[in-house]
Amino acid sequence: MRKTQNLRDLLAEFSRARDLEPKMLEQKVFALWQEQLGAPLGTRTVPIAFSDGVLKIYTEYPPYRTELLLLKEKIITNLNAELGQTVLTDLRIELRPTRKATPHHTKRNPTDSKTPKTTSKAYRADPTLEELDQVEQTVAGVTDTELKTSLRQLFITQSKEKP
Repeated sequence: MRKTQNLRDLLAEFSRARDLEPKMLEQKVFALWQEQLGAPLGTRTVPIAFSDGVLKIYTEYPPYRTELLLLKEKIITNLNAELGQTVLTDLRIELRPTRKATPHHTKRNPTDSKTPKTTSKAYRADPTLEELDQVEQTVAGVTDTELKTSLRQLFITQSKEKP
């Protein structure tokens, strides 16, 4: 009989094995953005990309850009405190329309939104049945349906990026 394991430990082991930790951290930063900034600043700005400690933000309102620049250090400190580690080192704020902006839109080829860019990573069309089964087994114990759906989507996306 197998020893009972903590779901958190299983997810951590799975994410390390699949090199998902950076993506999970990115999603956590995106989720915390609106929560930490509140309305209207958190709702009128959109985190777009997170790479090498730099969070890229779009806003279409110059006053919000100015406010973000003034609060930059405080925002970085608060988000790092919430994450429990120093993850963010800088914010890059750009004035761009946010109505169409969603996180990760910059990772897709603008001419074909269904075809992933293949610059540095190899992509596969669909995960294998074995991978899908492994994802389902991993998220089976998660009771929060929103979290379960997000984890499932994250794991499936990551499996598509592996060669």
